[in-house]
Amino acid sequence: MECNAIPPYIRQLSGAIVKCVVLVVIIPVAVAFLLSQSLPATLALITSTLIIEYGAAPIGIGLGLHPAYVLFVLTSVALGITLFLFDLFDTLGRHSERVARFLERSEEKTKQFTYISRYGIYGLVPCVLTLGFYVCPLLSWALSWRRDYSIILTMGGFIVISIILICITLGLFSIIFP
Repeated sequence: MECNAIPPYIRQLSGAIVKCVVLVVIIPVAVAFLLSQSLPATLALITSTLIIEYGAAPIGIGLGLHPAYVLFVLTSVALGITLFLFDLFDTLGRHSERVARFLERSEEKTKQFTYISRYGIYGLVPCVLTLGFYVCPLLSWALSWRRDYSIILTMGGFIVISIILICITLGLFSIIFP
């Protein structure tokens, strides 16, 4: 009896999962140990970031974590999930005829609208603010936008809103705007 070879997408998905786990869990926990941050609070922040995204900033501050560390964890989790989703969609696009056809059709339709193909990628910044970092990779992948620009814009918008939320939580805006 012959053993079937492992499908090629398994290796790609495994790499994506490992990258995600490293960015979402291992790096924040390792930095927590190095900076003497609370491990349970860090795990709670990671979990809440996976659920409520940048809305987890007040939770991290409320758990007594340093604001810069809270921003670091939020960013690390968002980047891990964003990269994982891009890798997942890329794998699906390469190994599924149905998904590949969808990609071709969406790319053709996007090219018909020059405004969207040229300036639409900048919509990822407000998109991450309103719909979150789970939606941005799917949107940019389906519209065939450049992956590197998409990640930079998504993470830029996410970091900005996270900083604003941390500042609001710390009460800095109440001092600046009485």
